[in-house]
Amino acid sequence: MDKIPRMRTYEYRFRFALTLAGLLLGGQSPACELPAGFVDPPRPDIAPLEELVAHTEQIDIARSLAAVMQAGRRPLSEGIRPTRDLPGVSGTRNLTSGGFGTVGARRLVCLTDGSIALEEVLHSEVHSERRRFRYVVWNYTSPKFRDVQYAVGEFIHTQPAPDQTRVNWTYRFALKEGRDPTLFRKDFLDSAFAEWMRSLLERGRSNAEAAPAADVE
Repeated sequence: MDKIPRMRTYEYRFRFALTLAGLLLGGQSPACELPAGFVDPPRPDIAPLEELVAHTEQIDIARSLAAVMQAGRRPLSEGIRPTRDLPGVSGTRNLTSGGFGTVGARRLVCLTDGSIALEEVLHSEVHSERRRFRYVVWNYTSPKFRDVQYAVGEFIHTQPAPDQTRVNWTYRFALKEGRDPTLFRKDFLDSAFAEWMRSLLERGRSNAEAAPAADVE
């Protein structure tokens, strides 16, 4: 019986998956306003990635890497919409000059439940048949994020064949002191959160494969 409350405790971590936006390099939206008195906080120090609690999902898409990336170029608010359990993204606001794609670029993410978070690009690597994109998410204002210090998301796109793209998406979590990583993984990361990651990857595949190849190649 105690498993149900613990599952509810970890439901909030679904929101970390909103940073699938790392894949979507769209511009900012006027729907995301700076909160009154907002002060841009420093980025947290990132621990060695192997020390964080991690989960990886993978999917293959029947399109070239260039086509997949082109199909994913849309505002974050279009890619992450509200569901029964999760808030969507109402908009983003760049906090640094230029778009959200280069190392050090930072933006404010506004969610449909009224809360906010910050994202910053940690690593961006682009080759003709391989791309790597890593970002950190922190400063969630919702009290439901009280157990999590920050999260590091990473997309690795490879092209094993001319008409095939493989996407590996990894999320790594740093929990606050005193939180139980074993419980976090058992009750959330390898179950509910993993399922939500898969659903987002599947949606991305459907969008990419539905686009006429001539429009995105």
